[in-house]
Amino acid sequence: MAELPCRKKSMAKTTFMPTILFIGVLLVCGLANTPAAAALQRLQVGMQAPDITLKGIRGENRRFAELKGEKLTAVVFWSTWSSKSGEVLARMQKLYDRYRDRGFTVIAVNADEQNLSDQTITAVKAMVDKLALGYPVLLDQGLAAFNDFGVIALPSTVVVDGGRFVRFELSGYPLEGAEQLAEFIAETIEGRKPAATGTISRQPAPAAVRAFNMAKALQKSKYTADNAEMWLKKAVEADPEFLLARISLARVYSQRGADDRASTELKQVLQRDPANVMALCDFGLIALKQGKTGEAVTLLEKALKISNALPECTTYAALAHGRSGDMDKAMQLFEQAAQINPRDPVIYEYKGKLLEEKGRMPEAASSYLQALEKILQAR
Repeated sequence: MAELPCRKKSMAKTTFMPTILFIGVLLVCGLANTPAAAALQRLQVGMQAPDITLKGIRGENRRFAELKGEKLTAVVFWSTWSSKSGEVLARMQKLYDRYRDRGFTVIAVNADEQNLSDQTITAVKAMVDKLALGYPVLLDQGLAAFNDFGVIALPSTVVVDGGRFVRFELSGYPLEGAEQLAEFIAETIEGRKPAATGTISRQPAPAAVRAFNMAKALQKSKYTADNAEMWLKKAVEADPEFLLARISLARVYSQRGADDRASTELKQVLQRDPANVMALCDFGLIALKQGKTGEAVTLLEKALKISNALPECTTYAALAHGRSGDMDKAMQLFEQAAQINPRDPVIYEYKGKLLEEKGRMPEAASSYLQALEKILQAR
């Protein structure tokens, strides 16, 4: 979803804020759209993960290269407010106990918020004690690792090999995916051929990865972001099967209003991978922007059947269902999105936008106010 605005805003009382004004406030601060991802927006299976350095819960610096396992390392991005985080941390502890002497380890990275408060750090330590975690738990102050990996949903688990190359990725912690993750780790450590291969099984061409990484680096600054398109095109030319590069190029086009060019890239992705959640969600959002509500509902529902762990996709689906006339379904999906990530202001912005469209002004104002409250809480 979008980044948070650059400055705080205050409201002395609850008043109706029109959509145009609300979005205008956000755009002034550089709010950018980042559509849903299957698990990661900067990495996929076959790419090398960054060598991150973060502080442990006692304040000491811990470097990934010094902590990783000889064979496999499960990097778990989690939060104290995510209901599924405790489940994945506990499951990883069991796998760690079983395989830590055979080249496997776990690194838990807490990504609760941009600026970790003392209260949050206390909650992290309480979770560590409650679950009796024996593997390293790191604090992602500033969300540096979260952004370097391109994480979208919490929890998310990324399994890398001894060379830090991504072997498996899982967004959220769905039942089936959780079992595939555990089986993949067990089979790999025990020397059996893994049945599960992650979201994407091929390694992109090195030249394509270099161009893709250059594009992502340029996108970090508003002064160089326009040059990212050239490098993403180079990545696609170097490896037409590098789907993450195509999706990123489609997003550049969509943000510029060139939805036809974005759709062309997304169609190429779905021809190669019909179950690609990123492409389905992005395509659904474009259909929604173009007023093709029925098409949007179909695309977004297909994406949710594949993965219901992404608040962005769930939010888009809520808006699509509401515009198609099913407000009960829309409200249910907005609630589901808020359960996945209760701190995301965009969920409440979209909900307010839909309620405003339906003429339910007091409810719309309440949702807009919730969005602003979430923004202020994150600063």
